[in-house]
Amino acid sequence: MSNADVIIEILQQEGVEYLAGFPNNRLFNSAASHDMPPIIGRTERVIINMADAYTRMHNGRKIGAIAVQDGPGIEASFSAVAQAYGDNTPILMLPGAHAPAMQDYDPQFIASRSYRDITKFATMINDPRSLVRKFEMAFSALKNGKSGPVLIETAAPLLWGNWEGEKPNYVSPPRLRSKADDADVAQILDALMSAKRPMIIAGHGALYAEAWNELRAFAEFMQIPVTTSLLGKSVFPENHELALGCAGRTITKAAGHFANESDFILGVGTSFTINDFTARMPKDAVLGQITNAPSDIGKCRNVACAAIGDAQLVLNQLMDLAKEKIGDGGRPKATETTAEIAKLKQEFFDEWSDRLLCDDEGAISPYRVIHEMNTLFDKNKTVVTHDAGNPRDQIVPFYEVHTPRGYLGWGKSTHLGSSLGMALGGKLARPDWLSVNFVGDTGFGQTANDFETAVRSNLPIMTVLVNNGVMGGYGDYMPDAVEKYQSSATGGDYTAMAKAMGGYAERVDKASDVRSALERGIEQTEQGNAVLLEFITKEEPVLATANKWGM
Repeated sequence: MSNADVIIEILQQEGVEYLAGFPNNRLFNSAASHDMPPIIGRTERVIINMADAYTRMHNGRKIGAIAVQDGPGIEASFSAVAQAYGDNTPILMLPGAHAPAMQDYDPQFIASRSYRDITKFATMINDPRSLVRKFEMAFSALKNGKSGPVLIETAAPLLWGNWEGEKPNYVSPPRLRSKADDADVAQILDALMSAKRPMIIAGHGALYAEAWNELRAFAEFMQIPVTTSLLGKSVFPENHELALGCAGRTITKAAGHFANESDFILGVGTSFTINDFTARMPKDAVLGQITNAPSDIGKCRNVACAAIGDAQLVLNQLMDLAKEKIGDGGRPKATETTAEIAKLKQEFFDEWSDRLLCDDEGAISPYRVIHEMNTLFDKNKTVVTHDAGNPRDQIVPFYEVHTPRGYLGWGKSTHLGSSLGMALGGKLARPDWLSVNFVGDTGFGQTANDFETAVRSNLPIMTVLVNNGVMGGYGDYMPDAVEKYQSSATGGDYTAMAKAMGGYAERVDKASDVRSALERGIEQTEQGNAVLLEFITKEEPVLATANKWGM
């Protein structure tokens, strides 16, 4: 057996189902010979985004693995790995490496050195005797603690060489979780019980801990309203009477109102990281925090109390202690609070109804497209993801999610075009779900060639493209360039392009046709076709931002 065969057998022992990548790596052949399907994309970036989303859909219980070529392959992968690092996604990067005799000479690119700032663990294998142990270290890092990408760079001669000696004994590292200190948990509960207007903000860590049932049970027991971060969107059902919606760069009226009125905000599985694309806590807010990463405690903001542990386990601790203090029945129904939430939700819809329900003769509002998606899709079997820029800011407050991982939010690094790969990963992980990416023309132009990957790989996603012919909002950043040289203008016939690549595509010009086009798109994906729906929209500069939220 070759050393590449050894690596593939280790991946299979760890439950890895696919090997994604582009364009060439010795591991692809070994994967195929071991009945592990290789998925070859058109660009490294998109295929990494796919593996990223696949891992998220499985909450890290299954890992997306990516093999790329040494040199240009791993060099071109940097941006997608940086995005996974920003969002703490545990993916496994397996680039080739130059032969050891070449590694010490500039300008050879050494990935294990250059990627250390955007990976949780990065290492080089030049000696086959270290191969098994380094993969044990890698999977321990992927399974435990704060998540993040892992990179193992393997010298090309080693990948092509044969394993010498007895069959290697790989020991799969355990997945470990910890409860919090009881005193820390008690302090958090005391803060919640003494607060007059507490609320919870749930983040990505709550999804990775698969703590959605515990979160809902605790919120109902204590009658505490819940919002989510952009990355945490879907961990709490947004049709619940205690749901405030998502607090991203744009937020719902209910989330903004309650945050600004709250006297204690408990973060569950969130780092409270200050970032341009996620909501910041109001500057006067009193914060509590539950996280499995000690480095996140008080990282960007002081916290009054905190507990270090797995979100699911700590919520169970909180619930047990709350039952001791309150009784098994929980707090009385907070009818005034739920009525207030319902009122704010209705006001929010009414304030935006001119855009959400518009049926103009002219260009379509992207909010109308979002509204039809929101009312048409089966929320129990659909995963939606946004792209960067205006598509993200427009969809996040208005698309309601009912089931865990029914939405893939990403956003500490926001690379235009990432949604296409994310939709591929969503479909790969949930073949029986509708997988949708909501993207603008500028974002789609970044990665459009990989629509052919969806066709060729039998991944029937639905791309909802809102095409306004410009880079939306860029007139504010470069007004002179836009006025004098139309520097924000874009072009292209994406419907024709998608058809040429073998997919199903429609161009839609009227708001009254939006819903029927979406219905036809869903039918086409059910028939196994990758779909692109190009909606010709107007630029919508108005976004749902909070008046007082943030620092």
